[in-house]
Amino acid sequence: MTPGKSDRFPYLSALRGIAALWVVMAHVALMPNPRFVLSWWPETLVRSGVMGVNLFFLVSAFSLCLTMPKHDNEQRPYLGFMLRRFFRIAPLFYAVVIFSYWWNPAGLPYNLKTILANLTFIFNFIPGRGYQTSIIFAGWTIGVEMAFYLVFPFIYAKTKSVTLAIRALVIALVVATVFRSVIGDLVADPGIYIRQSIFDLAPMFMFGIIAFHVVQIAGEWTHRRAIGAVLLASVPLQFYVIVTGRVPFGPAIYWQGPMFFCLLVGLYLFPIKPLVNAATRWLGDISYSVYLVHGPIIAALFPLFGWLRHSGLSELQAYALALAISLLCIVPVATLTFYAWENWTNEWGKRFASRRAGKKRVEIDGVKVERPAVPVAA
Repeated sequence: MTPGKSDRFPYLSALRGIAALWVVMAHVALMPNPRFVLSWWPETLVRSGVMGVNLFFLVSAFSLCLTMPKHDNEQRPYLGFMLRRFFRIAPLFYAVVIFSYWWNPAGLPYNLKTILANLTFIFNFIPGRGYQTSIIFAGWTIGVEMAFYLVFPFIYAKTKSVTLAIRALVIALVVATVFRSVIGDLVADPGIYIRQSIFDLAPMFMFGIIAFHVVQIAGEWTHRRAIGAVLLASVPLQFYVIVTGRVPFGPAIYWQGPMFFCLLVGLYLFPIKPLVNAATRWLGDISYSVYLVHGPIIAALFPLFGWLRHSGLSELQAYALALAISLLCIVPVATLTFYAWENWTNEWGKRFASRRAGKKRVEIDGVKVERPAVPVAA
């Protein structure tokens, strides 16, 4: 979505912005060597910013469900879907790949094999640095997204209700459990491979599909705001249970799904201003640019971070200043990349995809006409 246009789903934009900010908070603290060490509560909040990636995945699946009805009007809906997804992701990703060849502070391996794996978006399936990790900082999540796009239209076709979406979640959890049990014999570093694999992270997307179907019926609920308030109030409690290792069973990562489900549905029902506002919505609009450019910018600021930490400030004060300076650099650069490249290529790609997918024609009184557009659900 272009900033400035009417935002029909402000809670989604806000969640993207919150996720992007949370990831940046984590990386400002964790990337420097030595990393920032804070007291327990800020440390827990900041370190948990890596959860922002799973929030991205959940929101992504929800958003994809919103856009699928428009493909019902296309002669080649799968082609239209994949082309739109490609032009949404690839142009900026490719630009950062080129830039990272010149500025590669993490020393990720650039060679013909890793470059081809990244350009073709198959790298999530290949273990090793530069492959599954990507050759750009934190780019592994893009491999997960692109892998999910390949199968999403088929999943969407089979999950047209809350019950069916829950069934898909159960299947995804079973697949993830089997994957975790067998992958150790197949790769050298199963811990990293599991954490960054679509097979392990697919349940996060399923929670987004469940949330989509719940929102479709939530508009008919009485006491919507009260229910939304209860869901939002449960989020801090769920967060505490997760970060303190008190989940009742299973890997803690999958309990992030219910937590973010409650956050999304809660904000739909009760969009509180501290979370859904102009700032978070704006940050959400440019969140993809923020995500791809923040790593190199933070790395470039390491010398300044070191100076702050030796200037007599407390560790928390130094971190807060480092975060503020990082955002002051990241947001303008992300805004520039959004307007100058990301949004332009995305809009062009939509038009190209529409032409290639073609519109279905229906016969009315013996005359073939283009099928009317299907409205997108709120």
